Amino acid sequence: MNSTLHRAVASFYNLIYEAQAFASTMGRIDASEQDRYLGRAEGLNWVLDRCQEFEDVDVTLTTASMQKLLGDVKSDLDHELSVQRREKGRRADGREEALIFVTDYLSSLITATEIESAKSPV
Repeated sequence: MNSTLHRAVASFYNLIYEAQAFASTMGRIDASEQDRYLGRAEGLNWVLDRCQEFEDVDVTLTTASMQKLLGDVKSDLDHELSVQRREKGRRADGREEALIFVTDYLSSLITATEIESAKSPV
């Protein structure tokens, strides 16, 4: 995997980590929106647990291996989003919102690995 893609994966993980920390802090500060912020933090924490492999991603990991890993996370994320949408009437928090936020970035990262794979000799 090239260094630019490696940085993108590390940045993705750090973005989720920082967003989770921010939502947790805001949930403690803003009492009127506490449920929403804590829901976001819960959703982002779920993503962090699922993306644990990204924290120490090795630059020697192949692009194809990274593509598979990202695809697995995306599949799990899509499933969790469908669960959240079914439960929306019972939950008035920001969990679904947080998962959608992550989905957009994850989709971009998957596209980047596909482009990188197309450039790499097979």
